[in-house]
Amino acid sequence: MFRFASALVACLVILGLTGLYSVAQSPSETPDPSATFRTIIAHRDAIPVPAPLTEFPQENEPLLPNFFSFSGSPYTVGATIDPTSTVPEAEEHIAVDPNNFNHLIAMISDFSLNGGFNTSKYAFSSNNGSSWSQHFVPLSGGFPATADGHIWQANSDPVVAMDKLGNVYLANLYLQFKGNKVSNDGYYVCSATLASGPTFKQSGCHAVRTTLTPSSNVEDKEWIAADYSSSTFSGNVYASWTHFTSSTDAIWFSRSTNHGVNWSTPIRINPSSQDGAVQGSQVAVGPAGEVYVAYEVFLVSGQGRHYIAKSTNGGVSFGTPIPLTPAFNNLSFTATYRDNTFPALAVSPVSGKGFIYDVYTDQPATNARTAFVRSTTSGGLTFTSPIRVNDSTTGQRLMPAVAADTNGVVHMSWFDTRNSSSTGLLDIYATFTTNNGSSFAPNARVTSVHINAGGAGFIGDYSSIALGPNGTMSHAHPVWTSGGVGGTTSGRMQTATLTVP
Repeated sequence: MFRFASALVACLVILGLTGLYSVAQSPSETPDPSATFRTIIAHRDAIPVPAPLTEFPQENEPLLPNFFSFSGSPYTVGATIDPTSTVPEAEEHIAVDPNNFNHLIAMISDFSLNGGFNTSKYAFSSNNGSSWSQHFVPLSGGFPATADGHIWQANSDPVVAMDKLGNVYLANLYLQFKGNKVSNDGYYVCSATLASGPTFKQSGCHAVRTTLTPSSNVEDKEWIAADYSSSTFSGNVYASWTHFTSSTDAIWFSRSTNHGVNWSTPIRINPSSQDGAVQGSQVAVGPAGEVYVAYEVFLVSGQGRHYIAKSTNGGVSFGTPIPLTPAFNNLSFTATYRDNTFPALAVSPVSGKGFIYDVYTDQPATNARTAFVRSTTSGGLTFTSPIRVNDSTTGQRLMPAVAADTNGVVHMSWFDTRNSSSTGLLDIYATFTTNNGSSFAPNARVTSVHINAGGAGFIGDYSSIALGPNGTMSHAHPVWTSGGVGGTTSGRMQTATLTVP
């Protein structure tokens, strides 16, 4: 996430749909300042820790089921590819061109420049991931630079998006440090066109929200989505993030209607009753231009819960967030790297079938699981009970990703330690469903060799998967780090092409 100094890095069949549930927001959520639960925050030495909330469960809320069904054949897994060549690298994201599924853009935090401060690197493929070109974000004197003329020491939390008009977007936090702590930062989006290569320029990196002088206000864990629906909002770009002050935090949202050049005044997503206990938002767009923002609320006793808010007017306003998941146990297994239970959000792009999907990890007992929930109707805000999609209960799981394609296939990938007694040796596993979660394919091991964290303090706070059907055949492209940052081994971005049989 930022410089890896020691202070930071030493850091199913749904049985007749009987598992469906619908819950409303609890009327009683109050901050609990005596709680000791600490959230996972990128800039944890620079900004306040969100305070957990006490949430009273709704009466007769169902228990979490663990029923699942695996059938058919797993993905066919292609060769592992290295889109980038520098190390160390960690925390990656990938997107696909909605007009040409052979075009892929990926980005990762790279720590090879400027004495260990991270600088985001992007890679582009025009041939479905077979080969890649790599570049750093726009630099001035070797440091990240933005259109307002500011030169930053580092940038972080890379997220990418592409729209139907041929625009490509790189979203990052841009960071200034005082010692090893962030003194001020900004959320910027760099835009370019596919026709240009894409080639990103400093003049194309515009602020969503920024503070150019030292401040107690800090932006964190940003996300981005481009609307490539057939709605009147097609071409809009949407941004969500966590805004921290000296004493609290909230989920904020902004929109751009001119391809990332200008951004609207931020609006808050979460109710004020959740302030100080929210983090890890993601934004996604449905087939009719609906906009969704999901995020985690941290509760007492080491629990969390995902909430989701919906906009039907292109992000101008949102309804009141409602629970997306039941309360669940945050990850507590021992590892050198940090982990989290943030939502991984996707919406089906199929017209009239805009189901919402959330994939996340929780730890109901000794071992963590990868859980899947979906909306019960297209665009609806009632959700199924979580279903476990890992077909082995050995080991731990963390940081999943999800995406849905125009063939109606939902793809999921995650980090998994099932093949080792050590949480320092991980693999990427993946599965898919072609029937909206009634059953899942057997898990496929994507990595050909272990990811060796080597004592790394940081392997990322999220992962990613992109996809697109070439004709009637669905492909998926997960990305991961081969090792991480701050350990005895150095990671770099890797990917592979997965084919639905």
